[in-house]
Amino acid sequence: MNGKKQIIRFALYAIVIVLFNIAFQTLFFRIDLTSVGSYSLTDVSKKTVKELQEPLTVKIYITENMPYPYNNLEQNLKDTLAEYALAGNRNFNYDIYLISNLDKDKADTSDELEKEAQGYGINPIQIQQVDQSEINLTSAYMGAVFIHADMIQTIPVINPNENIEYLLTSTVLKMEEKTSKLLSLDEDVKIKLYLSSSLFGASADLAAYPDKLKTVVDELNKTNYNRISYEWIDTDRKSAPETADYGFNAYKFDDGNGNISQSYASAVIEYKDNFTTFDVLSRGIFGYTIQDPAKIQDQINGVVERLIGVGNKVAWLADHGAIQLYSSQQQQYNEPTVSTFAGLASQRYSLEPFALSTDMIPEDAGSLIIARPQPFSKFTDWELFQIDQFLMQGKDVAVFTDGYMEYLPPAQQGQQQQPPIYIPRDTGLEEMLKFYGIGIGKSYVMDESCFHQQQQSAQGVSDIPVYFAPQIKPENINQDLPYMKGIQGLLTLNNSPVEISGDLPEGRTATVLYSSSDKSWLMEDQKQMNLYNPMMIMPPTVYPDGGKYPLAAVLEGSFTSYFTDKGVPERPEPPEGSASETDENYQFGADQVSQDASFIKSTESGRLYVFGSSMQISDNLIPQNGTSTNGTLVLNVLDEMNGNGDYALMRRKGLNYNPIKDTEPALRTFIKTFNMVVVPVLVIAAGLLVWLGWNRRQRKIASMFTEADNE
Repeated sequence: MNGKKQIIRFALYAIVIVLFNIAFQTLFFRIDLTSVGSYSLTDVSKKTVKELQEPLTVKIYITENMPYPYNNLEQNLKDTLAEYALAGNRNFNYDIYLISNLDKDKADTSDELEKEAQGYGINPIQIQQVDQSEINLTSAYMGAVFIHADMIQTIPVINPNENIEYLLTSTVLKMEEKTSKLLSLDEDVKIKLYLSSSLFGASADLAAYPDKLKTVVDELNKTNYNRISYEWIDTDRKSAPETADYGFNAYKFDDGNGNISQSYASAVIEYKDNFTTFDVLSRGIFGYTIQDPAKIQDQINGVVERLIGVGNKVAWLADHGAIQLYSSQQQQYNEPTVSTFAGLASQRYSLEPFALSTDMIPEDAGSLIIARPQPFSKFTDWELFQIDQFLMQGKDVAVFTDGYMEYLPPAQQGQQQQPPIYIPRDTGLEEMLKFYGIGIGKSYVMDESCFHQQQQSAQGVSDIPVYFAPQIKPENINQDLPYMKGIQGLLTLNNSPVEISGDLPEGRTATVLYSSSDKSWLMEDQKQMNLYNPMMIMPPTVYPDGGKYPLAAVLEGSFTSYFTDKGVPERPEPPEGSASETDENYQFGADQVSQDASFIKSTESGRLYVFGSSMQISDNLIPQNGTSTNGTLVLNVLDEMNGNGDYALMRRKGLNYNPIKDTEPALRTFIKTFNMVVVPVLVIAAGLLVWLGWNRRQRKIASMFTEADNE
């Protein structure tokens, strides 16, 4: 009878377990216990796929069984796309196609998948594979295709360290935005080729160039709703006076018969009043080469996106000696470049350089970046007024600068190169910042917590602390701000202290983003400044009281205009012959400006970011892959400035820098001793207690049986 009850009970338990498994196939849940939500989607990603109005298909082409560090990419993609499928509606679909290079049974299928991938523009890349102590190169596919309505977006290579969620969500949002922009255009985007037929005799490829470019435009129209028009203008047959407006250079071509003609070989991509040009011919060491339009198809597509305003527009100050956005070479000593930042930011935003001395700040810009204006080009009151009014509109402004301009005197013949001279940065902008309640100190922050340079010498490897490159620890980073969470360390360079007024008006708050350690000090003597020889810098014996210095901060809330008591400055007259002089829509006189109509005296929602280092945004501190904490910081701030704070929450998942917290020597000794001595002793003691317990139980059982036998 008891055996029958046990069988029935076992059967009931089995039925319950099976029913639970069936139920939880559709009613399961997951809990992400990671600090940054690494294994769950952010709200913006869930909302993006949940509110899809048109079908979206994500196709992944990836080679299976790839070596380290690519071996986890396949599983990461599967897990992330499964999360999207759970959060999305019926318009979201995905397929992962595995390409095998080893399984002969899958050879035919893999060949078809490879052709399909290459048709989308995904080509194999060479990766290293270590096999039995040998390093071999093997081909691998790691690309993705997004098909959304009539638009196709290809990502040829997915980096193994890529933030998958950020990549997927930002791509989908950009496609949706581009679709909306294209369908609402007032007129087509124009691509016009100015190519003289007289040049056809120089190369058969030039003769075929108009048709090649047309083929590229036709391909672009397939994914741009046919909103790109194309025209070839033969300047030999048709007068083209606008070539001067576009700034095209003329070529002098000799046909070999003594006939020299003025010819053109350039193209323009134009939408309304905005345009970008490129030369068909590029001059090199061995003469001229022809730029293949098929190879720059993606660049042309990117220009089209920028011209129609895909992505929030960010205004970038391009004059007053500021860092040039698209400069590829250092123009002078210690001239920083920001090409990495420009490339990373352009994936989501439209960066618009403008010259404040001749142009207005773009009205449709949502934020403004001012990077290291120089003291030799002071801002006029009218220029400061434009910056002030931009802030008074409730738009965000970010300033990257420091207290001094580093100038290297030209070397005299036969003399040793002189050390740099440090010129106080006085542009006029500093005074306006102080009025708002924030400033840049005329000094540099040195810090014992800094980058260390390894230097090889005859005596061996020496470790040189670079005190003017502070290494910011997690405890000195403001983790209370959502866009700063997850950033566990930063590196700065040539950082001046950010000085915050202790008497900010009501409604305006100041928040420090990050600061130096309590073992930092200031280099204040201009004549003794030295940022070129770290070995000559010695820390003080006693550190200043307070120690920590703010290195970056944000003011937000209510702002009063710098020109409230000054009045609206008079606008300067445009240069003679400039476009401003003849453009009636652009030109207006000082008598047309009314304080009541066009002067904003205050705002309740201003935000001003001030970084005490112009290097913080430079290529020196931001690597090309953009996964460093420095790159994440700058891009997160840019997201926050443009109302995309959710992007910062996604981006922090890609960070893998999580340093161990510093501890005091005494505490380290205690922890080491505890782990090496106390823990083993506790384990031995626990083992003895268990052994004694077993012996006691054994004796007790033995005594019970002994008593039973005696009875």
